[in-house]
Amino acid sequence: MIHYFMLAVVILKALNLICEAEDKSYIERTGSAHGWDVLFYIFSFLKGISLFTLIVLIGTGWSFLKPYLQDKEKKVLMVVIPLQIVANIAQVAIDESGPYARDWVTWKQVFLLVDVLCCCAVLFPIVWSIKNLREAARTDGKAAVNLMKLTLFRQYYIVVICYIYFTRVVVYALITITSYRYLWTSVVAGELATLAFYVFTGYKFRPEVHNPYFVIDDEEEEAAAEALKLDDEFEL
Repeated sequence: MIHYFMLAVVILKALNLICEAEDKSYIERTGSAHGWDVLFYIFSFLKGISLFTLIVLIGTGWSFLKPYLQDKEKKVLMVVIPLQIVANIAQVAIDESGPYARDWVTWKQVFLLVDVLCCCAVLFPIVWSIKNLREAARTDGKAAVNLMKLTLFRQYYIVVICYIYFTRVVVYALITITSYRYLWTSVVAGELATLAFYVFTGYKFRPEVHNPYFVIDDEEEEAAAEALKLDDEFEL
């Protein structure tokens, strides 16, 4: 199920980019978006909600570690989705007005605040999964498997942090310091970071044909058990 969801996010992202390209193209040629801006906002809205929902679901291990969501994980989704709705409303208000429009600064601050809150919220499920895996590693006797999952989720946590930092801080800094003529470089940087994040997520959480339980020997199990004793290795 998670892989179908990942495919849906990629499709929505592609449609969002196509509509944005057509929107900018029509504005450049005619001065009006001719309705492409409406499609762009619709797909941007769907992409934003689905992306953050996907990160939360992957972070909780849904369909990968377990086929269900705990109550606290459902609460995170109930917080993230409304925040993304508010963020998209703020984004529309920002895009459809200019810096000199009334309440433009207020909408800009609302968008930044909501975006930061969403980014913080999606990190909690990953931390919970890492904590649960560490606790399970001490009790279920499957050290090698738990070590692989711990390493994967720790890598994903780091990548999510880097993606959020780059797209929210570095790209914003590029927009601030870059002249209007070279403003496209910040857009390219943001989209390349998004592409890298999508590729990493798709590759690391791709469907596996072979069951790792059947390919682990005793030496690997013992080595993994020793590695799991070093708690500092998986401290965030």
